[in-house]
Amino acid sequence: MRDTAGYSTIHGDGREISYELSLEYEILAKAVDLGPDARGAVDDASRLAALEAGKANLSAYLSERVVIYLDGAACEPHLDGVSTTTRDENPYVQMDLTYTCPGESGQYQLTYDVFSDVDAISDEHTNIVEYQIGADSGRTVMDGGHNELLMGENSVIVSSSRFALMGVEHLLFGLDHVLFVVAVMLGATSLRNLVGVVSMFTLAHSVSLITALLGWVQVGASIVEPLIALSITFVAIENLLGAPRRRHLVVFLFGLLHGLGFAGSLKITDDVSWNLVASLLSFNIGIEAAQVLLLLVIFPLLLLVRRSRFSAPVVRGATIVVAVFGLIWFLERFFLA
Repeated sequence: MRDTAGYSTIHGDGREISYELSLEYEILAKAVDLGPDARGAVDDASRLAALEAGKANLSAYLSERVVIYLDGAACEPHLDGVSTTTRDENPYVQMDLTYTCPGESGQYQLTYDVFSDVDAISDEHTNIVEYQIGADSGRTVMDGGHNELLMGENSVIVSSSRFALMGVEHLLFGLDHVLFVVAVMLGATSLRNLVGVVSMFTLAHSVSLITALLGWVQVGASIVEPLIALSITFVAIENLLGAPRRRHLVVFLFGLLHGLGFAGSLKITDDVSWNLVASLLSFNIGIEAAQVLLLLVIFPLLLLVRRSRFSAPVVRGATIVVAVFGLIWFLERFFLA
């Protein structure tokens, strides 16, 4: 299983709410019975044929997992149409839905349970939501722990805090990013050296993260993810061979890769606005906060180990383990993806 992202655009004025939902085709085909040929579909024509054949099952799935309420009363959903598209080299399905509500104004609530733990088909599913209901508009992120949205009450502060939390979770639960930071710490010769190297990593991944999210740089996940895994092994092997040379430059270059990996979990296509800037900065701040937390927890423990008589074998053993994990992930992502 792996992480996946969905994208929602919601517009409403009066009784009808229009909802455009984009989901990754491969994951959707696992969650919904679209027929015997759905999972083996290799082009847009065959995927669209499978979607049309399984439209009734798809409609039933969405009606249970994407629910809109008006003042506590459920709106009636209808799947108007489906189409195929591509995002970050992955085939996606765009579904156009219309919700007919029992009134023309009030408090709208979205409950989103697509690809939930019950389905057990993805590690983490996030949904990037943009909405405009009458005069109210906003943007937020939904996931397994935040599956309800009250539209009309989502301020910039609430939205920014949600993006920041997502940044924290993405680094802490992304074991490849964690092990890269650990590899850097294992190779640091002093606190001053570590701060300098980590600062280069922060600068690099911040630049590539923001440029990728704004659509200025696009590199496919099939290229980025294997290279991220390889970066872990490279830094760990450098540690084993002795004092790393040009560590600042190496970490900066690999930081650019990791920034592209961070961006892969949060694809935003929108005109530049203050809300968008706040969202991107909050996501990046969340990543930095998680990185600082890792340093505060792990580096003091590493210093204690280095002052013991078991320093050399423990540090060397930990470095070898990190290198092996990176190599395994590289082989999986390059040959088995």
